[in-house]
Amino acid sequence: MRPAWWVALKEIVSTWRDRRTIRNVLLLPLLLMPLFMYGPTAFLGKMEENSKASVQKVGVCDLPPQLTKLLQKYRLEPVEVADAPRAVSEEQVDAALCRQGNKYVIYSEEAAKPVKVGFVVAKVRQALDAYEQQMVAARLRQAGLSDEVLHPFKIEEEDLSPKQAKSAGVLGGMTPYFLMLFIMMGAMTVVIDATAGEKEKGTLEVLLAAPVSHLQIAAGKLLAGLVYAIMTSVSGLVGILLGAYYTAKFTKGSEMAQIGGSINLGPAGLGYLLVTALLYAAMITALLLAVGLYARSYKEAQTYISPLYMVLILPMLVLMFASDYLQNALWLYAVPVFNVYLAIDQVIKGQVQPLAQLVCWVTTAVAVLLTLYWAARNFSSESVLFRN
Repeated sequence: MRPAWWVALKEIVSTWRDRRTIRNVLLLPLLLMPLFMYGPTAFLGKMEENSKASVQKVGVCDLPPQLTKLLQKYRLEPVEVADAPRAVSEEQVDAALCRQGNKYVIYSEEAAKPVKVGFVVAKVRQALDAYEQQMVAARLRQAGLSDEVLHPFKIEEEDLSPKQAKSAGVLGGMTPYFLMLFIMMGAMTVVIDATAGEKEKGTLEVLLAAPVSHLQIAAGKLLAGLVYAIMTSVSGLVGILLGAYYTAKFTKGSEMAQIGGSINLGPAGLGYLLVTALLYAAMITALLLAVGLYARSYKEAQTYISPLYMVLILPMLVLMFASDYLQNALWLYAVPVFNVYLAIDQVIKGQVQPLAQLVCWVTTAVAVLLTLYWAARNFSSESVLFRN
């Protein structure tokens, strides 16, 4: 295998000379992940905080005095309006509340302005809920009853999920998606240049003429792609950890805090994550290597790999919203790509099933060998290497 290491070293050094590599592999994931994770939650958290602290105008029509006072209590300024829909559409008020017989209608443009108007509508609803409770309590007292009649028992919820699952949060649960995305980005950095790029530059023939087997050439290029896939993944994971830290720090006490998350992995969890990520990176690199050889130029390789990129991403998007229902489907851990997402999701949430992890590793390792064999055969096929 020593020739394979020399081939890998050649590809690593050749790719590293491109300044774009440092930017795409190391800097972009590290800088963008805190922005993706902290930016939206910080913005929404700040909007929520400002909404609670500031007073917004709300149009009112025929409201009882008690409800008007409650609106003021929730930091809303009631403004009498004759035409509530028109006042809202002309932005004279952020929302409007009108009584129509025995019902109350809230007018707003929440769908068009979900962030700005959404917090105002939430305040109006809180005031209405409080007013409803006051009315119910008053009527019960008139009937000689206690308001405890409406609450004969208390409800408590106890989440028995592992501590890691609780702390992961919504964005923490997206870690498998981001990790697999980083692996794809890192592998593409070197593989396209190592296949179609060498064809275009005319250096592939020289490499094929060297006393190195085609399997060793494929293995060397796979190792080079694996190195960059790991580098991008490490950079991205550091960015995720930084994003999770700052999200938890700056949204503490806010309702937006549950969107962020933190990743807490012990030695066993890190081991599971490392093995799964390495096997997936090897499979993706070998697959890109085999497909990239069909292209005649760097640009053509991108057109081949882009659809493949979407094919690999779509299952992850499906599982992102359905993984809770599929965690116990052992057969799915034998399906490439699907199995890796579910396995990493288990690790992040502290719900590792050793048998499922083993099935994932075995099937992914088999996929690595098959795709590597496919790539090696392409290096031996003149119809692939010299197609015009």
